[in-house]
Amino acid sequence: GAYIVQDEENYDVILLASGSEVATLVEGADLLRTDGVKVRIVSVPSEGLFRSQPAEYQESVLPKGKRKFGMTAGLPVTLEGLVGADGSVWGMNSFGFSAPYQILDEKLGYTGRNVYEQVKKML
Repeated sequence: GAYIVQDEENYDVILLASGSEVATLVEGADLLRTDGVKVRIVSVPSEGLFRSQPAEYQESVLPKGKRKFGMTAGLPVTLEGLVGADGSVWGMNSFGFSAPYQILDEKLGYTGRNVYEQVKKML
């Protein structure tokens, strides 16, 4: 379902993603920590499985009342239910681009720097 990848005591924000975007969140978290922002990173390989787990577990991983930022290489709607109205999701709004993945990641904002900038705006 979903599990905590990195955690800090009294964290300020939860970053969540699945797949290769989790590594991008780790890069962004490193930048956020240089500004004193405490971060929890959550990998969500299966929202369906996560939703079927006990409510207590769900709340322990993604507690209500904490700011959340999600990143997905798919449509933002895939994480909006987990992030909630007070959070933000970075995702794709168009598809069909062709280039080496490093160039696409940079152009489309799938970088640690963009995670940092988006979270700072949100906080």
